[in-house]
Amino acid sequence: MNSSLLLVAFAMVIAAGCVRPAGIAPALAACPGPGQQTDGWRVVSESAGVTFRIPPDFVERPSDEGAHRFHLRGDFSEYLLAGFIASSSPAETMGRAPGPGMMEMTQCADSIGGRQALVQAWRTRGGTFRDGQRMDRYDVFAVVPVSPELRFYIASGSHRRETQQLALAAVRTIVVVPAQPDTTR
Repeated sequence: MNSSLLLVAFAMVIAAGCVRPAGIAPALAACPGPGQQTDGWRVVSESAGVTFRIPPDFVERPSDEGAHRFHLRGDFSEYLLAGFIASSSPAETMGRAPGPGMMEMTQCADSIGGRQALVQAWRTRGGTFRDGQRMDRYDVFAVVPVSPELRFYIASGSHRRETQQLALAAVRTIVVVPAQPDTTR
């Protein structure tokens, strides 16, 4: 096979890997945040003065990894994780690096609760196994500074794009109340 035919064949293989199969919706954009109504959502209080809201259908499950793990209607394949990262790195440098299978990844720096935050959203090709078949997973990762040495994150994944929208809305509900100085001394 001559080199020009080989290059054409290689280009076709690369292009085929970038095409979204029919019937699979693209990932939502990380920004702007969805205009989701969150008033009826449950407030979750974390340590370090962090709160956020999640839809009432998310059920908390015990987790050994230190993060809080919530499952939509108890379904382990639709999850939201919330936790802390000990780091002084700027939030915008703490994102997930694009990797194989990560499609339509977008990221932005957004102001969440008056703080500069990083928000990422993407679709992972074949990222979950459900009902006996591989399915794409819709992912979200966001990180918000809490203090000079502490960051709060929300991460989620689901085989449904609608859950990605809920996670992007939950990210926008993060509030960090600054620690008050001890004035009793």
